[in-house]
Amino acid sequence: MEGGGTLSEVHQSAKKLLLKCSDDLARLERLEHSTSTSAAIDSDLSFAVKKDINQIQSLCVEMDRLWRSVASKPQRDLWKSSDCENELRE
Repeated sequence: MEGGGTLSEVHQSAKKLLLKCSDDLARLERLEHSTSTSAAIDSDLSFAVKKDINQIQSLCVEMDRLWRSVASKPQRDLWKSSDCENELRE
């Protein structure tokens, strides 16, 4: 997500990108074990995974900045606790 957004929006973007990255890593691992794989495909996918990881890191920095900008501690704790509850449900 370029240019910010709410904490929840940035978090959702990070989660989606993390799932994509996880799928791409699994695909890359399968391709590495395949004997008929083109090196160019491996290279392109590796580059895409690295790019996604860098984007996830940027989103984490943005989430940290947004979280620290929340004025009151109860609001920060509410977001973190609701996030943890959502993670447990998934």
